[in-house]
Amino acid sequence: MTDHGGAPAVYIRGVPHPLPEGEQLLWEGAPAADAVATHVFHRRALAVYFAVIITWWMVSTTQAFGSSAFLAGLAVRVGLSAIALGVIEVLSRVTARTAWYAVTNRRIVLKLGMVVPMSINLPFSRVQSVGVAMFRDGTGQVLLTLQKSDRLAYIALWPHCRVFHINQPQPLLRGLRDAQAVGALLAAAVEAAAAPAATMETVSASAGEVTAREVRGAEGTVGDIAPEPRAVVERTDAIALC
Repeated sequence: MTDHGGAPAVYIRGVPHPLPEGEQLLWEGAPAADAVATHVFHRRALAVYFAVIITWWMVSTTQAFGSSAFLAGLAVRVGLSAIALGVIEVLSRVTARTAWYAVTNRRIVLKLGMVVPMSINLPFSRVQSVGVAMFRDGTGQVLLTLQKSDRLAYIALWPHCRVFHINQPQPLLRGLRDAQAVGALLAAAVEAAAAPAATMETVSASAGEVTAREVRGAEGTVGDIAPEPRAVVERTDAIALC
């Protein structure tokens, strides 16, 4: 399948329609299940917690070591701990399998949803900053800080968002094995996309000053009339945020 220019159409995985003309796919990938289990659902911390609880019970119990009652109690505690860790493992794999991140030269696309699949589009105009957090195992995550005027639903992002930031959720690209490279690429793309907008603002402001001077020369006063080119830029930005 090709786009209007004859070039092959480019699709983001899980998104039925191709990228618009002029938009380029820079990177796409999914979180690693092991990284999600370790750093999102804290598999290691829970395993240590269960081990400490079981050890404490073995030391403090009044039942004779090796007795049938002791072994039954131990089996129940080990079994419940294994079930809890198994749930964490399944949840981590489902989270990784149902998530897909993509970065284009215009926006970030989050394909999420363990129960109800959805696609969240984040134009670069919404992104205030990009940060990277690395872990000792070599995996990491990319933090997106959005403009304060923009707010996404926490429940729609979870667990692909920063914990406890409910009123102003901050999206996270979690469980990335190449988080440093993805963060650098995304930051460069956001900066490159912002450069033409800044240039347009400057040109529009200059055009507005010329228009104001012309009005002053013709009528002698301008009053509170805002330069029209500036207003056009503000309306364009507002449309992009919708």
